[in-house]
Amino acid sequence: MIILIMLGFLYLIMRQNKQPKSKEQKQAEILRAYEKQMKRELLGLDEQEYKKRKMQLLKKFADELNRNLFFDEQETRNFIQKLINTQSKPN
Repeated sequence: MIILIMLGFLYLIMRQNKQPKSKEQKQAEILRAYEKQMKRELLGLDEQEYKKRKMQLLKKFADELNRNLFFDEQETRNFIQKLINTQSKPN
């Protein structure tokens, strides 16, 4: 019983030591995740399917970002513009 109490106490101490991520860190993390998802889903598509799927993904990401606490409206626009500019055309 004492061991369980000690483990619980140790868990609480360890959990409190984690620093929350800053808004900028969280935004960068989300941007990287969306970039990876776009690259993965657009890989190997012909030009017509590439454009269609890219537009679908951008709309989905914009909708998700509009509901995200880490992004205001202008940040969402800037973020989507970054995604548009960083993606290359299909091979």
